[in-house]
Amino acid sequence: MCEMAARWVPLESNPEVMTKFSRSLGATKGQWVDVYGLTDDMLQIVPQPVLALVLLFPITEKYDNYCKEEDALIVEKGQSVSPDLYHMKQLIPNACGTVGVIHSLGNNADL
Repeated sequence: MCEMAARWVPLESNPEVMTKFSRSLGATKGQWVDVYGLTDDMLQIVPQPVLALVLLFPITEKYDNYCKEEDALIVEKGQSVSPDLYHMKQLIPNACGTVGVIHSLGNNADL
């Protein structure tokens, strides 16, 4: 039997695509919008209320090192996480957009 490697089709970082995907997962309210900056001026143009923020950014060596340092601190000092927080670990390459949407919906049950 021929084994085929699983391949995940990345979710396009596009508000219309993400809104449509959210609807397919059962969300009946809310919409995704682009955020063009995190300054006060740029955040004022984002429709309110904001229920989630998904960031798209490159993984660099500096970021990878930061994550390792944070993981070590958690092991050393422990971490308190609300039992109401929904989180799943991304195990599939290129699924970050999909996982971000699922996290956003999972932590906003009223959508």
